[in-house]
Amino acid sequence: MPAGRIAAGGSGLYGAGRNGGTMRRTAGTMFWAAAIVLACRMPAAAQETPTDAEMRQTHAVLLGLAQDGALPERDNSGDIYYSVVENPDAPRLATRLEVSGAPCRARTISALQFPDKWATLTLGLVDLARITSVTAYASVEDMIAETNPVPLDSEEAVQVVLAGEGLYCSSRMSLSGEAATGETCSDRLDLPMMDAEQKARARRALAIVADFCKAPGFRRR
Repeated sequence: MPAGRIAAGGSGLYGAGRNGGTMRRTAGTMFWAAAIVLACRMPAAAQETPTDAEMRQTHAVLLGLAQDGALPERDNSGDIYYSVVENPDAPRLATRLEVSGAPCRARTISALQFPDKWATLTLGLVDLARITSVTAYASVEDMIAETNPVPLDSEEAVQVVLAGEGLYCSSRMSLSGEAATGETCSDRLDLPMMDAEQKARARRALAIVADFCKAPGFRRR
């Protein structure tokens, strides 16, 4: 199940954007200037070592799990997110998120189940330090066309694309006994910033990735 939608689940059960191949476009000087401004505008706490809860929230936001500020169910060292669906015939998705000893890496275990069928499990690993490019767009159409990027701190930015080789890797198995799939990797995560609350969560997460994870995509060239 690709990232970004369960983030992972390209099924959109958590409401994230579309999948795609590796995108390595940056906005040049405009982007790097915006990245510096963004880091300077973040609260002072962003310059401190994030807590475990903040790191889990960062991963959840970037993976599309914490939609609309949804709070997870805490389970020992992990957070569990559930899809919210009213249609009884729709599939249910539950995802457990754990942050490893290296806080910028996280593991996910997702169970997708259709009514009256065995669940399919997806094991995933995301490494935020692998982000090598960050591009913001003012519309979904521009994101799809990969054109007209805007500064990351612009109020016009409504979509952010994070890219990096092997950013999110996963493998899938069915509890019905079907053969497991080999590991697949996605080089992209899509981050929506459609309203003020989404922008606040996204910018907080991006500030942590830039400052604490030292992702190359945020370094000035």
